[in-house]
Amino acid sequence: MPELPEVETIAIQLHVSLAGKKIVGLNVLNPKSFVGKETDVVGHKIISIHRRAKVLVFELSNGKFMLFHLKMTGQLIYVDNSRRIVGGHADHDWHAVLPNQHTRIIFDLGKDQTLFFNDMRKFGWCKVMTIAEVGEYFTKYGPEPLPKVDISYLETRALRMKSSAIKKFLMDQNVISGIGNIYADETLFASRIHPKRLVSSLTDAEWKCIADNAERILKLAISKGGTTDSDYVNAYGKKGGMQDYLAVYHHTGEPCPNKCGGVIERIVVGGRGTHFCPSCQKEPS
Repeated sequence: MPELPEVETIAIQLHVSLAGKKIVGLNVLNPKSFVGKETDVVGHKIISIHRRAKVLVFELSNGKFMLFHLKMTGQLIYVDNSRRIVGGHADHDWHAVLPNQHTRIIFDLGKDQTLFFNDMRKFGWCKVMTIAEVGEYFTKYGPEPLPKVDISYLETRALRMKSSAIKKFLMDQNVISGIGNIYADETLFASRIHPKRLVSSLTDAEWKCIADNAERILKLAISKGGTTDSDYVNAYGKKGGMQDYLAVYHHTGEPCPNKCGGVIERIVVGGRGTHFCPSCQKEPS
């Protein structure tokens, strides 16, 4: 699933291509993928596209919003008579011919311009909301880690989740928005904190280290266009570049980049594959 840097990259790039275009037609091929009224979408322009948490937010000219969550296999594909841009999960078979068996929603933008929402596993969705509904929807999400999340907030939340492992804590979207498996691993490695450490055991200095490193790593990832873990591509159909800068994620069995003599290991924390250095990130006793 794309994390904050990947969704941010897609939002920025789709905004450049789609802002100002009018939706002149809508064809919903899978009813579960689209929640809303056709009249709230058709006939209205896309004013802007931005990101909140891991969700793409399309602002429309009628004051309504379309929210897209790509989940595990979602794609947004914009096609006109000269180009095709694909944001999300990319597999050539998914968008070589459009529409196809994975196409769930088609937005006709007129003048031979079309936006397709593809999703193989059907977990992704598009929901049309009012501004009040958008506000209500995002109340379940924690603050953004950019700019740096407030340390006192993290410590307060940790008091209510004392038995939580720090890796699971960082990935909890109710606590912090947008951090997933990749950037939790990278943040904890940079902070030299074992992913199984209980949040109740962390010091003020360690919380500051986590907040600082999360901000730095996420900013770097955005500047590199995100991480291509398996099939993610940005809206221009290109792979991200952050995978070349990852220290531990998917580096199982390799020497620690800190040259401490340790070897990167993989364990499971909170049901997710977790990468760390047992020498730099000491296991809690």
